Amino acid sequence: MKQKEKLLIIGASIGQVPLLEKAKARGIHVTVATIPGKYPCISMADDVIYLDIYDRDGIVKEANKRCITAVISDQNDLMNPTVAYVAEKLGIPGNRFDTVETYCNKNFFRNACDQVGVPSPKHIAVNSVDFDLATLKCPLPWIVKPADSQSSIGVQRIDSLDELKPALEFALSKSPTHCAIVEEYFFGRELVCEGFINDGNYYLLSFADRKYFDLPDLLIPSQTLFPSVVQTELLERIISCEKKLTAYTKPAFAIVHSEYLFNEQTGEIRIVESALRGGGVYISSDLIPMATGIDINNVLLCKALGENVDIDAVFAKRQERASGYVCFYLPDGVIEEVKGADDVKALPFVRKAYIDDLVVGKRTERMTYKGARKGPILVSGADRNELEANIRTVQETFQIVVRNNNGEAKGIIWS
Repeated sequence: MKQKEKLLIIGASIGQVPLLEKAKARGIHVTVATIPGKYPCISMADDVIYLDIYDRDGIVKEANKRCITAVISDQNDLMNPTVAYVAEKLGIPGNRFDTVETYCNKNFFRNACDQVGVPSPKHIAVNSVDFDLATLKCPLPWIVKPADSQSSIGVQRIDSLDELKPALEFALSKSPTHCAIVEEYFFGRELVCEGFINDGNYYLLSFADRKYFDLPDLLIPSQTLFPSVVQTELLERIISCEKKLTAYTKPAFAIVHSEYLFNEQTGEIRIVESALRGGGVYISSDLIPMATGIDINNVLLCKALGENVDIDAVFAKRQERASGYVCFYLPDGVIEEVKGADDVKALPFVRKAYIDDLVVGKRTERMTYKGARKGPILVSGADRNELEANIRTVQETFQIVVRNNNGEAKGIIWS
């Protein structure tokens, strides 16, 4: 009689809920590894290992006790090195630890890009506020960020050398390994590339266009819309870059989420980020199935369980539709009125709307990092034109009035 599968999910936050639900629907015993806190997967799981995700040997020890047969995580950079470490130590399906570290550490990843000729911003690794400026041979502005954080935490653009030291201090403080990266600021339009890797072979899922909030000192996305509307030639260049990186790193299996910048004046591209996990804000769990018809989270789960998956057959059924997430933020103040929340959730093209916590009397604060956005609202359409029309309907339907500290009434900020 076959042993019952026992799945370990690293992390217990909202991004792990789709995987946990899929596993539970199959009758799989699910354990989550997490620190204590108000994380949704804790109450949903069969068992919990209360350890920090960086206590990898401790998690391996507890996983051995529980006879774990598979390990997985998604939508979060910080979890994936631990997933790989546990898989290697237990001898279960997964990627090599060094492969995952190449993607998760921004300095390692930039070096890999240099090795295979994938264009990336000029960059330097920094572990102290006192570093040799001459080694970064490009003019200001620069981007300063932690080498191994997520959700744009600790990321800043600097336009003068006076801003460098405080930006570095902040970035280093947000890095688990106290390491940062200083790199060229490359001006361009952002494209998201979502794919899947199987036995070192790359498969494209879809491209998306990304829009940002109009905030001078913060780089925070407001929308990610599938599919992209840029020309095919550019997309083919990006696919070529993804295949080069895949051939170099050779992951066993993974969703791969990459972000590129494209300068429309010069035609140049730069890869900004890449990770062996699905895009956050429900990109892998919801937006990709909505846009392509491929349940890529289910494919990932099957591979982690050691099941045979005909990847070519899966991708042969790929569809062409549209989907996107819409986020927003609110002015400083107190929520005075909320209108249209139930109407938005009832719209046929709205899959999910994470707005229930926005209630009258709630205090709102300035948005300082990506994780502080409100929403998302997940929207679908037959194509990009219909998707964007549906988003406008959402924005017209849902309204919030905030009374700011000066006594003025302000509304939702969508862009």
